[in-house]
Amino acid sequence: MYTARIVVLTIALSAGSVAADLASGSDNKPSPITPVAQRQTVDALVATSDIGLGRSVAPETLQWQIWPAATANNSFIRRGVSSPTTT
Repeated sequence: MYTARIVVLTIALSAGSVAADLASGSDNKPSPITPVAQRQTVDALVATSDIGLGRSVAPETLQWQIWPAATANNSFIRRGVSSPTTT
């Protein structure tokens, strides 16, 4: 019984020292910081809440939101872009 306790204590101490060594890190080199690519965005006009059928749209129910340019289609109302005329 006494020998089993010593074996378990030895295993626990060695596992703890290995964990402490891994947590401290063996290399002290700072990791290189890679720049993140910036996506092209546009300001799109969106509703702040659901607008029911037949309800009028008021200025306080709309807001400008940043939108990825790759997913914005021509039907979006964009800030600074005049809307195309339809005939």
